[in-house]
This record gives sequence, structure tokens and C-alpha cells, in this order.
Amino acid sequence: MTRSTVALDDVTVNNLGTFKIINEVCLPTTYPDSWYENSVKLPSEVSQLAFYSELPVGAIQGKLINLSHKIPSFEVATSILMNTKLKIVHDALYIESLAVLPAYRGKGVGSKLLEWIIEQTKERFVHEIALHVHVDNKEAIEWYKKKGFQQQEEVVKDYYKQQELPNPDAYIFKMTV
Repeated sequence: MTRSTVALDDVTVNNLGTFKIINEVCLPTTYPDSWYENSVKLPSEVSQLAFYSELPVGAIQGKLINLSHKIPSFEVATSILMNTKLKIVHDALYIESLAVLPAYRGKGVGSKLLEWIIEQTKERFVHEIALHVHVDNKEAIEWYKKKGFQQQEEVVKDYYKQQELPNPDAYIFKMTV
């Protein structure tokens, strides 16, 4: 029996810095420190680090949401559910971040992270996964389509505006599980 070169492990207070570095290297967006801290504090958050031959090379974070609540911007998406007093019936898992270091793309790391998030969605008895993708990120758009996500027709105007990206619009992708 061969051992997989890709392994997953929990994000903990001890490896939050690694999670942050992977996101900063891979993504054009930045997250506040409170976002990283909540990844290990809030029960609605699910996150994992991916290792390739024991090197940390990828990460994913999602949170339970209700899709009837519109997410108009990146900043709103990162702050949803920070107030734990909200009584929200969750109907989806929203992928806030999925990042793989460029040298390790195409090696199954992203697929393994996505498989894990699909299982987490099912375990929480929700049946949909949603995410935003920057309109100019052609590589991610094609990858999500290949993995079974459906691109929604609606474009979220200025979703990444405060992140100061040249074209701040985003597409919404969804998958039923």
C-alpha cells in the first residue's frame, strides 16, 4: 500500500502563521488577523492545512452561511457570523479561502482540500457549497468548473473594491452536494 504524498491536518493556534503565509503568497486578497483567529475559535468555521511530503503547501477555510443573505463584498464575507449571537439557519458552506502554493498546483493538493470541504459540508447536513472568484482569475474559474461548480450568471460588482484589485468584480460559483 502506497502512502499519499498529500496529507491534511487541522489549523491550530500553533500553525496559524503558516496558514496566513500561504494565503498571502497565493491570494490577491488580505484577511485581518481576527479572521485567522476565528478559524480556530468559531464552531461555524472549518479549515485545514495541506502538506505535500510533509511541507505545508495549501490551505482551505469555509464557514456555514445562509445563502439567502447576500454577500456584497469581500469584507462582508470575512465578517459574517463574527457575531455569534445571530440565529441563522445554515444552508450552505461558503469557501472563504482555498490556496495552494504555485509550485504545488496540479499535484492533487487543491483536489484533496476540496474533497475534505465537501465531506465537511455533508457532515453538517447542508447541501450546497458557494464561493466567489475574481473575474480575472481564469485558472481558478476553469478549475472550479472542472470540479463540478456552476458559475452563476450574476456578477458581483465591486466585490473586491476595498482590496484595491484592478477589476474588483467577482463571480459566484455553487455546487450541490
